[in-house]
Amino acid sequence: MQKHSDKDPEYESALVKIITENWRLMQLFLKVVSKLDNNEAAKYCNQARYIKKIIDGSLQEIDLKIVDLSGEVYDAGMAATAINLEDFDSSEILIVEQMIEPLIMSKNGVKKQGLISLVKAVNR
Repeated sequence: MQKHSDKDPEYESALVKIITENWRLMQLFLKVVSKLDNNEAAKYCNQARYIKKIIDGSLQEIDLKIVDLSGEVYDAGMAATAINLEDFDSSEILIVEQMIEPLIMSKNGVKKQGLISLVKAVNR
């Protein structure tokens, strides 16, 4: 087996893809679980929180983290692309409604920009 350095661009790209697809799978899992009755959903949500804790800890060991911008006031300087920005007037205050793809950061900066959807802020 060939050993890769964490500085290897192919290694880093593969790692970012794995993190992204794991994040997507977790979002899908939580959506499916939300359709279960409360008792069963609670059990699976607890398991999902545990898995997320383990993954986040492992990412921290290699100086990576997934950043969730949901609920944040939108700023054009965010490391995320808004898919529906053109739907709003530039004077409107916008909120990140949903993360569509994760924002992945390292201690050295952005590894992968997020993909987000926005909504107009209410009473801000």
